[in-house]
Amino acid sequence: MSFTMSYIMSFTMSSAMRLIPKITGALACATVGCVQISAFAQCPTPGDCRAVHATPGCEQPECCQLVCEFDMLCCTDSWNETCVKAAFEFCEGISCPSAGACTAAHPTSGCDDYECCEQVVAFDSWCTYAGWDQICALEAVELCGVTPCTINTTGAIDENEPCYRRLNDGWGVGQTAARIAVTCGTLMKGKIAGGGPRDLDWFAVDGATRKRYRVTVDAEFPAELQYMLGTEEGPNTVKWLLGGPICDGPVSVIFLTELGTSTIILGAGSDEREYRSAIDCDEINPENPPGPDDPPRVTLLGLRWKTRFECLALADVDGDGAVGAADLSLLLANWGDVDPGLPFDPFAPDADLDGDGAVGAADLSLLLAGW
Repeated sequence: MSFTMSYIMSFTMSSAMRLIPKITGALACATVGCVQISAFAQCPTPGDCRAVHATPGCEQPECCQLVCEFDMLCCTDSWNETCVKAAFEFCEGISCPSAGACTAAHPTSGCDDYECCEQVVAFDSWCTYAGWDQICALEAVELCGVTPCTINTTGAIDENEPCYRRLNDGWGVGQTAARIAVTCGTLMKGKIAGGGPRDLDWFAVDGATRKRYRVTVDAEFPAELQYMLGTEEGPNTVKWLLGGPICDGPVSVIFLTELGTSTIILGAGSDEREYRSAIDCDEINPENPPGPDDPPRVTLLGLRWKTRFECLALADVDGDGAVGAADLSLLLANWGDVDPGLPFDPFAPDADLDGDGAVGAADLSLLLAGW
């Protein structure tokens, strides 16, 4: 017999008898409602939801209310063993608040600041099921206390992808191989939403020769940007990936493309984890409208992004719009072999103009030719 069924039987025989004296009289029915409302006032109160304590209620609001809906005595008398058993059964995945600072890693899930904890686990469920690792702590620093922003997309060309569709998502599993063509200097806009398949926007930067771009991205969500090499048939390699701060203004990266097929991919996430929740689509899919019993959408931050690709001269290492002494200085400062064992830094000046794995005479020749 499950705990739920056995508990209901025991509640009928014993807990109900304890409750009857409290609700006798002319206002019995009304009082039951009053008792329940009063009971929920104990949510939250100090006390571990998964440990016995003498006072009613416990520290996790959602868990406390779930248990007290099942047995209001847990919120009027004490948090006994029956309440603890109910917490283990009904409160899986609920960990806010819990012991441990939000900005420090610890082995248990959740953290001690309720609002910050809820913000982090809404984006990253790992932090509520597996433990509060260093990434969760970093996400607390980046996500908590941030005021949602709205970016100005006036004059931008729309990607023409409703957030409930996946039209510009490259060759993801089960998706049509479609990418956005990059036009130099054109401001574009779109949306990224949660759910699955993961929503990504792919920008084609293919070429028979190496090219230098500056890509600038501004977003209302935690934006993840990566540069991927390879075709639909594979193999595919990510040369670099970065995650920018939220609502901290535009982020620009100057990069050189490799020969052949390559793609800039924009999504929601950090440089450690992708985000698929807390940014639900704000448009209604006419082919699959929400039902009356569907949960409300959850969007803690905005969905919109805007981006611009600027085409630079190959030898414009510093991206100032001209090839000159500053670029020569950067090339000489990076003279020699590029260490393949080091992770590629997309923010570092890239002076390997010919892509042969070293900065040398051939690159100097290309720079002087573009002076």
